Amino acid sequence: MSALHLAYRIAQKVRLVYWRVVKPRTYGVKVVALRGGTHVVLVRHSYQSRDVFMLPGGGIHRGESVLAAAERELREETGCKLSEARIHAEFFSSAEGARNHITVVTGTASGEPRVDGREIIEAAYIPLDPLPANIAPATQRRLIEIRDGLPPADAW
Repeated sequence: MSALHLAYRIAQKVRLVYWRVVKPRTYGVKVVALRGGTHVVLVRHSYQSRDVFMLPGGGIHRGESVLAAAERELREETGCKLSEARIHAEFFSSAEGARNHITVVTGTASGEPRVDGREIIEAAYIPLDPLPANIAPATQRRLIEIRDGLPPADAW
């Protein structure tokens, strides 16, 4: 593990402690970027659950729209472009301590995924069927909803 990846892991642990103590309100996006309706861009992070695929995403900047944040986060984390973006659903999660408001945005991905080698250690188009075994539970739930045309669940 590189020194940079170690720094990201330590920063993540500090952030989680802060969230559990302060319980801040956060606003973020997760992006379901589809290619051809059969593949989705997923990422693996350097700082948490390194072996688990997750949706790209992150925080919404002050004054930034949800859709603009989704486009920015996908571009920053994977180098891919998002078009035809639309909101799938909004969720609330306090699992990590913070009061997280998460908006899931769907759209069409273009470009080949690439990683920055710092925050993201893998980015790839992954088949929607079957989904891989090493996928975060919330990511799996969102992808099944979207893939199968189901209504969004009540919980993250």
